[in-house]
Amino acid sequence: MNIGLLVTELEDSEVKKICIGADKAAKEKDINLVIIPGKYILSDDKSGEKPYDYQYSALFDYANSKDFDALIIDIERIGSKTTILKKEAFLKKFENIPFLTLTEQEGYPFVNPVEDGIDKYKQLGYEAVCDAVFYVKNQILPPAEALQTFNYVERPDAYALNILSDMCYLLFHKKYDAGKAYSSFVSIGLEHGIKNSAILLFEKKVRNTTKYPWIMPESICVKSAIMNGQEMIFTDNKMEIGTDSIFSNAIKGKSSSYVLGDIFVGEYQLGLMIYEFYPDNLVDYFYTNMTSLITGVSRLSYLERELEKTTEELYEVQEELARDDSVLDHIGDQDYLTGGLNRRGFFAKAYDLLKDKFVDGKYAVVTYIHMESLKRINDMYGHEEGDRAVKRVAKVLEEVFDGCIYGRIRGDEFAVIMIEDEEGRSESLREEMQSQNAKLLNEPGRYINHLQYSICEFSHEENLSLREMLKETDENLKRIKGNL
Repeated sequence: MNIGLLVTELEDSEVKKICIGADKAAKEKDINLVIIPGKYILSDDKSGEKPYDYQYSALFDYANSKDFDALIIDIERIGSKTTILKKEAFLKKFENIPFLTLTEQEGYPFVNPVEDGIDKYKQLGYEAVCDAVFYVKNQILPPAEALQTFNYVERPDAYALNILSDMCYLLFHKKYDAGKAYSSFVSIGLEHGIKNSAILLFEKKVRNTTKYPWIMPESICVKSAIMNGQEMIFTDNKMEIGTDSIFSNAIKGKSSSYVLGDIFVGEYQLGLMIYEFYPDNLVDYFYTNMTSLITGVSRLSYLERELEKTTEELYEVQEELARDDSVLDHIGDQDYLTGGLNRRGFFAKAYDLLKDKFVDGKYAVVTYIHMESLKRINDMYGHEEGDRAVKRVAKVLEEVFDGCIYGRIRGDEFAVIMIEDEEGRSESLREEMQSQNAKLLNEPGRYINHLQYSICEFSHEENLSLREMLKETDENLKRIKGNL
């Protein structure tokens, strides 16, 4: 049985005690307890010194999973910074999963209250898990549990800090083999007695803002895992699992308690850390720092890959220039074939347009067009015929996107950008492109000149860049291609 405990932060002394009590009950009941410290539901006031605190709340989305048999929600603390309506909206997200609130919340079943005492919050955590297990099996609450004796003795902070010290040394001195960063991290945990842990990352970072909350991808990759003291080996260095079955895949064997950590950078969700919970590690910011270190490794690995890719591209350009000095003739703004903008010209004009026109209340419409059949035309009928096909497509785009900035950014790809006063322009452009594409397909000739395209519309945001808009439009085109 998997029980989720949704709390604020493990730096809260009362929350620490609740987790210690819950952990004791989970061991006695022989169940998996997953502690999910997603911090707070934030108010509409976005001011503050920590602009990305809302990212931690993404952890709560993992609780909305068929993997959990029941949830315990500390709604009083989680919702302490917002309104009753937002607290109720938060609880409704979990209406398909049996849950109890940790304290009384009108309209929802809640854990049996406990009397004040020296171990009040430990007793509350213990009571909550016992009540949740009984509630799953019987759909009613049991009588209150008897008072428990908690023999937990807090260890010195140095016990937990030694683990962080070893991990920091590994990261800052790169004491790991290429491609072994994640497995090295979980192995250090194992050396310190942590027998279950996992690092899971999405294939691509996922944008998450307060205005546009993220949509959790359907799958996630297990980059490294230790289960019951054994390192998991994957044939292709990763294992892809569904985000609705993370815990049934990552938590196996002997029952235990776990903590989730949110791996994110700025506005982007990267993945998830699962780490076995030990009360001895409840030093302030231990789990937060653990996740931060993993985030650092993830970013470093990404930057190293990007550097390697950029280096390869530079070598390719050097080789191209060495073979044909005439390439230098095309470094201007104009595309020699269509007479319109080339890649350099498009980006220069697009950046200027966004700087001057993309303000509050305006909408940017970005389009990617791919000449799917150009390679086949070149192979079968020669590049001269392919050039004619490119020119024909350029005329189509001039008709559809008259007055907009468009350019050929690669041999078989075009991009278009425009700024609109009103929302919804993208829909009429899709209809026009569909009509023009149909005409293009029906033109007599030896081959089919077919276009695939993606049109995305973006409302103004202060930090929204051209690169991000183009990337999202390109990814949407890839999804369109994948569904055909």
